[in-house]
Amino acid sequence: MIRDVDFEPSRPLRVAVAMSGGMDSTAAAWLLKQGGHEVTGLHMRLHSGGEASWARVQDIAEEIGVPVSLVDLTLDFQAEVVAPFVRAYAEGRTPSPCPMCNRFIKMTRLWETAHALGCERLATGHYARIARTADGVALLKGVDRRKDQSYFLSMLTRDMLGRVVFPLGESTKAAVRQMLQNEGISVWTTDESQELCFVPANDYRSFLIENGVEPRPGPIVDLTGRVLGRHRGIVGYTVGQRRGLGVSADRPLYVVRIDAPTDTVVVGPGEATLVSRTRVTAMNWLVPEVPAHLSRFQVKVRSTSGPVWCTLTGVCGSEVELLYDTPVSGVAPGQAAVLYGHERVIGGGWIAGTESAESCFDG
Repeated sequence: MIRDVDFEPSRPLRVAVAMSGGMDSTAAAWLLKQGGHEVTGLHMRLHSGGEASWARVQDIAEEIGVPVSLVDLTLDFQAEVVAPFVRAYAEGRTPSPCPMCNRFIKMTRLWETAHALGCERLATGHYARIARTADGVALLKGVDRRKDQSYFLSMLTRDMLGRVVFPLGESTKAAVRQMLQNEGISVWTTDESQELCFVPANDYRSFLIENGVEPRPGPIVDLTGRVLGRHRGIVGYTVGQRRGLGVSADRPLYVVRIDAPTDTVVVGPGEATLVSRTRVTAMNWLVPEVPAHLSRFQVKVRSTSGPVWCTLTGVCGSEVELLYDTPVSGVAPGQAAVLYGHERVIGGGWIAGTESAESCFDG
């Protein structure tokens, strides 16, 4: 049976499910219903152009026999997710909007609606797990390592973990698809989208321009400051990028850093993108106590990157400094850095830079 390791209530509960119209959220709703729980679907309207997805969700909800309601969160989504996303790109950072959406939209605003409807839990189709430990509730990786989405849930609070359910956490994507096919539920044929839900056709540049970002041209320079070419705006670049630079050289070049005040993109060879140290701010700890100086963890610096070992060489309030065992490439300011203790998410924060902040950590 597919279940959440912490979701074994002695009685049926009223559970709201965030239904997007995709395979995973449909499976979550179906499993909870099959488990005897009173399930109600909630579909979030987050931006314009969502009529098609709402129509699809209504059809799916009817197919699996659960009621569903539309929750208009467009203003909240604009303020909490889209505006920070746009601002980060304008400042030369590479934002990670999904952790923000999960915390401030799903687990805050959508939960408020669920709670008002008398629901005791809020479920999603994420591949992650919740467990009870000796020191309280814990967020764990999903069993399916290829689909594990704990990275995107690292900004949830411990209180939020106590009211969320992840019915798919102990299964694999393949098993979920097979289950839906066996049950004759039509979404089993649905393909996954790797694009952000609010950026049409994955066209970041057009989206940012439409949202007020003025793409100012500027120089592309090498590590010595020599101008190699021109770009049409820093919004088209991210640290670690290789393709689409618009310059030629006798060896592959990568974006090493972006200087927003001067609209300069600095490029260099692959080894120039390697960093040994990272500052992370606004840490959200999912353990009872802040880890001690020199604690050892694994860290992911992008959702698609593999975990690497690191040491906490500084802890200063909500800011930490990480020293990697081996240099890491593609560490982009604005992305989330998520710490793991084996299966457990220890906490997550935002990459602020790759230089040391000795003034904060001294003493």
